[in-house]
Amino acid sequence: MRSRSMRLAALVTAAVLGGPLVPGAAGALPRGPSLPGVPAPPTAAPTETSVRLASFNVLGSSHTRGADGFASGRQRMRQAVKLLRKHDVAVVGFQELQADQLRTFRNATDGRFAVYPGLAGERRLDSENSLAWQKSRWTAVRKRTFTIPYFGGRKRAMPLVQLRNRATGTTAWFANVHNPASNAARGSNDHWRRQALLKEARLAKRLHHDSGLPVFLTGDMNEREQAFCPLTGRAPLRAARGGSHRDGRCRADNPRYVDWIFASLAVRFTGYVEDRGRLDRRTSDHPVVVSTAHVDPRDFQGHAVIG
Repeated sequence: MRSRSMRLAALVTAAVLGGPLVPGAAGALPRGPSLPGVPAPPTAAPTETSVRLASFNVLGSSHTRGADGFASGRQRMRQAVKLLRKHDVAVVGFQELQADQLRTFRNATDGRFAVYPGLAGERRLDSENSLAWQKSRWTAVRKRTFTIPYFGGRKRAMPLVQLRNRATGTTAWFANVHNPASNAARGSNDHWRRQALLKEARLAKRLHHDSGLPVFLTGDMNEREQAFCPLTGRAPLRAARGGSHRDGRCRADNPRYVDWIFASLAVRFTGYVEDRGRLDRRTSDHPVVVSTAHVDPRDFQGHAVIG
């Protein structure tokens, strides 16, 4: 009687659960994603990720010799660190970060930032155009470079890093560039600068399409409206400082500087600052440009990794 009762109870249980029991596993539930008529357990709501992001041309050490009113590159780098702390920057795209300035940056921040490529030891790479991020907040998933045409069309490597937020798990691509200037020493590089902008737009578009992740682009573009319009017209990007590009009409809103922060259209920006205060003026001939980017993971469907 006991064994007959147990068999009957098993049949009733199987009928209620909508499927046979797994053989040999007393009381096991049927395989499958969910049980008929039973609501799935609640899942945690996606967490918005915020990042204080900066672009900063720190004026390379070799560009100043004391007579121009600027201190040495190492001294100015210590001032640059004060500016980054003032704005609570967690990720920064550096331009003109020469080797002695990078070493000073690492010492002044007690190694709290990871830097790429930094002093990578590879001939084709240099520290001048580097991405840096607070290791306590972000960790690198992928690190690579891409090239743009620089002075005279010569290729120069720029950093591209995929970072994951340690608190929320949000993953995003960060790229940083320095486009070639036209000046008396280097001649006209207008053509190569336009080509660099087009290549950067193609990269941002491909990253967005192929990975489904947020894309950030920082840099000294050496252009104002002529940087905003191609990048926002040819890639799904917006600028932290504002402006619009709709139905073929570009409105850059009279940018004052050539330093930029761009991000995917779904990213929301707050607290945009172009700091040209006294400390910055003693540090560089460029402002430190800072903004807080807010990423809602429900706006992105990251699924692939660029090889």
